[in-house]
Amino acid sequence: MIQNRTGSPVEGLDFYGREKELEFAWKKIDSGNSLILSAPRRVGKSSFAKKLLNKAESKGWNTIEINLEEVSTEEGFVKLFIERLEQRNWWSQFKNKNGARISQLLESLNGTVDLVGLGKLTWGARKEDVYEKLKQLMDHQQETLIMVDELTVLLSHLIESDTENGKNNVKFFLNWLRSFRQKTGTKIRWVFCSSVGIDNFMSIHSLSHSMNDIDSFPLGPFNEIKAKTFLKELSSSHDLPMEDIHIQYCIDKLGWCLPFFIQLLFSNVNRLVSVEEKVCSIDTIDEAYRALIGDKHLNTWDERLAEYGDFMPYARLLLTGLCKVKEGESRNALLARLSERITDPDEADLIFSKVMNMLRNDGYLDVSEEGKYVFRSALLRGFWFNRFAI
Repeated sequence: MIQNRTGSPVEGLDFYGREKELEFAWKKIDSGNSLILSAPRRVGKSSFAKKLLNKAESKGWNTIEINLEEVSTEEGFVKLFIERLEQRNWWSQFKNKNGARISQLLESLNGTVDLVGLGKLTWGARKEDVYEKLKQLMDHQQETLIMVDELTVLLSHLIESDTENGKNNVKFFLNWLRSFRQKTGTKIRWVFCSSVGIDNFMSIHSLSHSMNDIDSFPLGPFNEIKAKTFLKELSSSHDLPMEDIHIQYCIDKLGWCLPFFIQLLFSNVNRLVSVEEKVCSIDTIDEAYRALIGDKHLNTWDERLAEYGDFMPYARLLLTGLCKVKEGESRNALLARLSERITDPDEADLIFSKVMNMLRNDGYLDVSEEGKYVFRSALLRGFWFNRFAI
């Protein structure tokens, strides 16, 4: 029995349908690679990364999970890193053997915060020393997997908070992470994931080189067979019998079968049947779908465009035009639309290429077999049309 969880990352028996990808990713990690989980929002990156941590622990590895969603400074990163170390059972034995190095690290800091078992932690101006000592603090001979979630959130904060030095701070931080990964003989591997497109961020700020030593591991939607099986499992677990014709109709409505999208649509159908006592039918699924395209769960697809900075108005222009045309539009047609805003043809062409690449990376758009740009998800197109084109 699986639960229909549409909020926090899924774990245990609720983790479904990624077994082959999980095994393949683990083999890459076990052979010495670090990974970037590259996928659009709500594909399940965090759930997948947590499963990799579980896999590592079952093999006797040390693990650390670091979520940077609420971290906005380099000091905050160091403090959180040490806090997470303090929470791990394996760390206590290693700490007892390395008290001197820990003391050196703590003495490097300036400004205080209380940490369990370590007393007062201070942050100092000489961050190079702090970072180096933090790297030396770890046991590089012990196989360890470190998961870093929402990396791009921290990087964005660093740039936005200091217009003069922000980019240099990001470069320094990323170079330190790279030196950590490339330390001779290290057995520490990393898994990075972020709901904000990390590939787009690196490209916008010309930083792609700083993470080109990490394998990108894409997570895509379920194929049709897996999507239908998942929906059947959900319906069985919630005592909501769905005929094959209704399951197929749900899959056709979604088009791009992210597990999260399947769960959202099923949740609406389940509510209509269980609470409003409607029968599971084509009309009920349509009603559930209409409610979904106006639902708050899809708001992040609107809000995340703020990360595009100066490119945001152009992205919105192109998305709003495309959502009105189900079969999509050609490059020339979309470029003509953009040229109404940008009179210089060379600049328009360059911006168009950058924006469309970003929108494809983030899962908004794809290219059809006919060579036209289309919304990758029928659900997302419906949401965008309902929100911005009516």
